[in-house]
Formats: sequence, C-alpha cells, structure tokens
Amino acid sequence: MTDAIPEPEATPGPGPGPGRAFVLFALVGLFAYFNSLHGDYLLDDFRFTNDANIGRPFQSEMAARPVIAVSLAINYWIDGLYPRGYHAMNLAVHVLAGLFLYDLVRRTLLMPRFAGQFHAWAGWIGLTCGLVWLVHPLNTQSVTYLIQRCESFMGMFFLASLWCYVRGATSERSLWWNLGALAACALGAGCKEMMLMLPPLALLYDRTFLTGSWRETLKQRWLMLGLLAVPPAAGLLALVFTGFFTDPKGTVGFGVRVFTPYTYALTQSEVVLYYLQLSVLPVGLTLDYLDWKPCTSIADCWMSLSAVAALVAIVAWGVWRRAAWAVPAAGFFLILGPSSSFIPVQDAAFEHRMYLPLIGLVVPIVCGIAWLALRLKCVNGRVLGVAAGLVIFVLGLLTASRNEDYSSPTRLLADNAAKRPANGRVRLNLAVQLFATGDSAGAETQLNEAMRLPLQLPNLRSELVKVLRELGRPADAVLVARQVLADQPESDPATYELGLSLLADGRIAESLPDLQRAAVKMPDNKFARLHYGVALWESGQTAKADEEFRATHALDANYAVQLNRAARSVASDPDAKPSHLRLAAWYATAACRMADAPSIEFHDTRAIALARIGRFPEASADALRAAGLARQSNDLFRASRLEARAALFRAGKTYLPEKP
Repeated sequence: MTDAIPEPEATPGPGPGPGRAFVLFALVGLFAYFNSLHGDYLLDDFRFTNDANIGRPFQSEMAARPVIAVSLAINYWIDGLYPRGYHAMNLAVHVLAGLFLYDLVRRTLLMPRFAGQFHAWAGWIGLTCGLVWLVHPLNTQSVTYLIQRCESFMGMFFLASLWCYVRGATSERSLWWNLGALAACALGAGCKEMMLMLPPLALLYDRTFLTGSWRETLKQRWLMLGLLAVPPAAGLLALVFTGFFTDPKGTVGFGVRVFTPYTYALTQSEVVLYYLQLSVLPVGLTLDYLDWKPCTSIADCWMSLSAVAALVAIVAWGVWRRAAWAVPAAGFFLILGPSSSFIPVQDAAFEHRMYLPLIGLVVPIVCGIAWLALRLKCVNGRVLGVAAGLVIFVLGLLTASRNEDYSSPTRLLADNAAKRPANGRVRLNLAVQLFATGDSAGAETQLNEAMRLPLQLPNLRSELVKVLRELGRPADAVLVARQVLADQPESDPATYELGLSLLADGRIAESLPDLQRAAVKMPDNKFARLHYGVALWESGQTAKADEEFRATHALDANYAVQLNRAARSVASDPDAKPSHLRLAAWYATAACRMADAPSIEFHDTRAIALARIGRFPEASADALRAAGLARQSNDLFRASRLEARAALFRAGKTYLPEKP
C-alpha cells in the first residue's frame, strides 16, 4: 500500500490499555445484562429450538444464514437447549462489538486529521462511546431476544471488518489486516444482508479521515473496497434470484400487502424520527409495532418527511464538507436504508434495526461534548468522567429493567399489549401464551379484543376455536370453526378443528365426515387419526376405529401413556366440564385399544372416566377387568379396592380419587 498513514499507536494518548478496557467492558456488560442470562425462549426463538437439525447447521432452519446456524449449533453441542448458554454467547458478542467500537473511535481521534487535539482524550472518549452504546436500552432486543443475534452478530462483524480495514489502511504491513477485514465481512454477510452497507461506509471513512478525496481513496483502495462488496452482494443476489423480494406471502419485498413502496417510504419518515426519539429517551420500548398505521399521502406525514429530509440534507452537507461527525451520521442513514427506504417490510419498525445505526448518534454526541469541553475549557476531565459514568449507570439500569420484560413470553407480550393495545398480533401471541399456561379465560379476552381491531390476522379465529373448547364451550367453538372453514374451504387444519369441535360437543355423526377428511389428508397427524378413531368407535365402527388407533400408536409409541395420563387428570377433577369429561373417557378408551395388553392403570382410568359421564355398566366392567389383573399379579389389596369401586359404579355413583 502506498502513502500509509502512521498507526495511532505511534503516539498513544492516555486512557485504559486493551486489557483493562476488556475487563471494564465485560463488567459493565454484565451489570446491564446479568438478568438476561435467566431469560426464556421467545416467539421466533422456537424456530430453532423446535428444529430437529439444530445440531446440523447446514441442514437447519437457519441454514440461509450459515454463521448464525453454526453459532446455534455450537450452543446446542455445548449445552443442549438450555437457554443460558445462548444468552451468554449473545452478550459476549455484544461486549466484543463494544470493544471494536471503542478502539475504532480512539484510533480515529488520534489520526493526523485531528492534529493531536484529542491526544489526551482519545482513549476516554472511545471508552465512553463504547460503553454508552453497550448499555443503551435500545440494544436489548438485539441482545436479549436470542434469535436477533442475526443483528448483533452482523453488527460485531461489521465493526470488526471496519476496524481491520482502518488498521490495514494505516499500516505498512496491510495484508493481514485486509484479510481480516475480508474475513469479518464474509462472516457478517453470513449473518445478515445489511453488511452490504459496509463498503460505502468504509469508502466514506477513508475519504474523510485518511486520504481527503474520493479519487485518492478509490485510487489506493479500489480493489479492497470491491472485495468487501462481494460477500454481501452475493447474498443479496441470492435473495433476488430466489424470489425473496417478490414472494406474495413474504414479509419483505414487493409482495408485502400492508405497504406499497410509496406508502412504506412515507411511513418510514415517522419511524426514523421515532428511532431518534428512542435513542435520546429510551423509554416505552416495545417488541412489536405491527399496528403502525401506514402513511398513504404526503399530507399524512409532511412534518416528519420534512424533518427527515432536512436531516439528510444536513448530513449530506457534512459529507461534502468532510466533517468528521458526518461519517457516523451518514452511517445512521446508510445502515437504516435497506429497512427504512422504499422496499416494503411487513413490520414498519423493529428496535433491533437500530443496533448499528445507534452508533451514528452516540459517537457524534459524545465526541461533540468532548470537543466543546476542549474548546471552551470550562469543564475539566474529571467532571466529564463522572457525568459519563452517571449516564452509563442510568442507561445500564434501564437496560436491566427492560431485560426483566424478556424473562418470559407472557410478560413481554403483556407489556407490549399494554403499550400498544391496537396491535392484534401481540394480542394473538399473548392469547397463545396464556392458553399454553392454562389461562383460557385470559386468552379468550385477548382474542376478543384482537377481533375488534381493523387488522384481522388469519389465525385469530382458529386460536379462538381451541380456547372455546378448552373453556368447555364446544357449541361456540363449532360456530367459529364453521366460519374459519368457510373462509378457508381447502384448509385441512380448519376441517380438523371443526370435526374435533363437533366431537367435543357430542355430535358424533356430524363430526365423522370432517374428521375422516382430516385423517386422510393428514395421515401423519396423530391428533387427526386419534379423533377420527374416537368418532368411529363411538359410532359403532369398532374395527375401523381400531385401525386408526393402531395407526396413531405407530406414529407415537408413547401416545397411549400420554392419553391415559391426561384422561385420568381430567376424570379426577371435580370441576371438569362435561365436554372435557367426554373427551377424557374417549381418550381412556383409545389408550386401552392402542395397548397390546392394557394395564391395570389403563382399565382403572377408563372406568373412572366412563363413570363421570354416566356410563356406569361399562365403568363397572372395566373396574372388574382391572381387579382381575391385580389378582393375577397377587396384588390382593389393590384388587379388593378395585372390586369395591366396581360395586360403587354398579350403584350409579362416581369415584373421585383423593388428591395428595
């Protein structure tokens, strides 16, 4: 390389050395994110936790982002699916990114461009920039939400590549640094396509701080800049040729229905200002902004559009004037460009998109304060250090507080629903979580609220069908299931849900056609096969029913045990709903038919469940079968108890086991 600029180490300024900086960043990172280590899996995290190929990264669901796939596989190989290891890796990457930012700022301020004016401050300014960014609450989504490591890993490699590029441009032995920059760029491209913004930012940095002109920069480093563009460009072309941007069912590109390129561009003027607001005042952070109302005309958003246009004009003026602050400021708009321009994205805003752009605000603000202090000589370094420490402490507390919201999906979604009550997707996801934890009434409330909103998501009523059945209201579930099937007449899952709802309501004959169609269309679905078998059994077609039960058992050899356990739990509940008791009796029957030799427990469970729905003769017969098996095994005490229970059933009385 020609005309190399001496490396900043030649005249280092005061500040912590690399070792101390590393320890400080690790400690401050733990202070802000210690409670993230206890966080649970959330929403899209289950895309990889439910992936049978998670340990085989290039066959996994995340294979399109190979670096992320490998990182998840490493976590899995080390500690299975225990979430703490995944959180620890996310935090480690974030700390490493902060260190790259610290040293990049420090080296920049020590360059000849600044004529030594920051010599005594460069290390401390870089440290402050890195730590403020490290603990800023706006980064929690990228760090604490595990699957968003796509953003934080990309950000770390982006900073690492730029750092290596600068080292190569200021070193007499640039080869290894350039190779490091290319390697980091390739790894970043394997995380997310946003690495495409690295070459133009590197070009701008070089022209502003190193060569002083576009022509000289391109003359000296055209090859390096071109090579940096290859990995992310290849990834982008792969997306283009696979139809990613035109998929009508996709969430990114010109197939998105919520926005047109025009309305999305207008809407992003509001979103960008909102990002700026959160950067300065990071309160009210939210996971999901699907309810963001699109701007349909300039009249809807002329103020925000004018403000963003003015900011872009100011930054462009700064770039033209070679202003130092314009480099990070331009980085803000460059890196946000792919998600905040005219290419529609289903979600107008996501806080993780601000992971790197946040640097474009933190660095100019911190450096600007330091420059003013140096110029005016009105504040000494110790006072500024205390003030910086206080800011970092407060931001760290806010980050720790925000991490508490990520402790469980239910808490995070409830927080989101409280902050943005018009977000139907949040209410749907919250309903799913509440339903999974047994709060069916709360789930119904959230679904009903979501159904009052203008944006109707396709899964709302499907989820409501399940909730209504769980609440013991199968007749209501049937009504909603019919609406779902009317909207989706070719949907096999919708057909199954209607059949199951009819079955739960005791309408056996009506349920048979739908359950038969579901079982035929979904032969590998054990639930569809089970319930079709139940309907056949209850309609007297026992031979066909046994075929379905055997098919169900072939799909899951442990299913009979699970059914027996579920049936006994419901049959032993004094407050169980009638529809639940019917299903419990049928499940107990299915478990007995699946087993080659039903055990004492299987017959006993079926007896208790049948008695709860008033089928006492059958209940008594099963209790006697269980007693006979007990006598064969010489368990005479148990046999006598089962015989007494059979007598109880013959007398038309139910039995509720005592709870421990």
